[in-house]
Amino acid sequence: MANEITYTGSGASTRQQEVYGRLLHELLMDPTDLRSTVTNLGDIGGSGSSTLTVGTVDYDLAMAAANADEVTGSDNSSVTVGAVSISIAHNLIAFGSSDLHSVTAAPGMLDLQALAAKGAQAYALRFTDLVMATADTITANVGTSGADMTVDDWFSATAQLQSSLAVGPFTAVLAPVQVTDLQASLRSEGGAISFLPATAAQLALKGSGYQGQFMGVDIWQSDSVSTSGGNRVGAMWGENCIGFCEASARGSMPGAIAAGSGSASPVYAEFVRSGDPGISQVIHHAFVGVGLLETARGVNITTDA
Repeated sequence: MANEITYTGSGASTRQQEVYGRLLHELLMDPTDLRSTVTNLGDIGGSGSSTLTVGTVDYDLAMAAANADEVTGSDNSSVTVGAVSISIAHNLIAFGSSDLHSVTAAPGMLDLQALAAKGAQAYALRFTDLVMATADTITANVGTSGADMTVDDWFSATAQLQSSLAVGPFTAVLAPVQVTDLQASLRSEGGAISFLPATAAQLALKGSGYQGQFMGVDIWQSDSVSTSGGNRVGAMWGENCIGFCEASARGSMPGAIAAGSGSASPVYAEFVRSGDPGISQVIHHAFVGVGLLETARGVNITTDA
């Protein structure tokens, strides 16, 4: 084992501060959770397979004129079918704490219970990374390499989705610099267009990372947006562009306990004890897969980093 939190090592500063107070200042991080922006295909725990396959069908078929002689029949129309498969994978994070660090802990002072509560958050961070990695595989792209994001880039993205007949509501996930560049570009625009910042009620519902709405599109900010060639590659997508499936770990992990809030999270935790030298661990597990359902429903936005 490695990276255990110990009284004399990595956790020393948290115990020295005990003289002055029991509060810990949590450093800045991006807790954006994108689960609400993509399509949940279900829980395949206990299904007998680690892969979920979704059938696809193309119904872009219009009627044709019947034969004018009224007696000659027509052939059946060809219906194009296919499938998209998404496989789940095992993800985990483990925290370890020495006995001396644990027995001197006060509530909230980096004790094992506080670390156990971070399992669901760690899963949300992983999930957001997976969504943005999937978004990188979208074929369509707008924006200008090396140039700041502008309102024109935004309209190019919405135009791309509309031209491909993507269905709303639309979601945009941008890097922080793309959000600020878009807002700067908006200040120079005239007319009736406006950015609607997130309200307290919306933040409570959607969570951290939600920035508001522009031209009917929800905007999320995330540092999981990829960097490529000195650019940031954000994305905008419509309904059913990206899908995911999860698997409950309850059956495969006897003794594990739920670490999330009910059905909102598939994370399960287990506690492991090593008597010598005296280390307690909490290990969080989750099984999830994210995949692109239809590339035409999305567009990447490449602008300067």
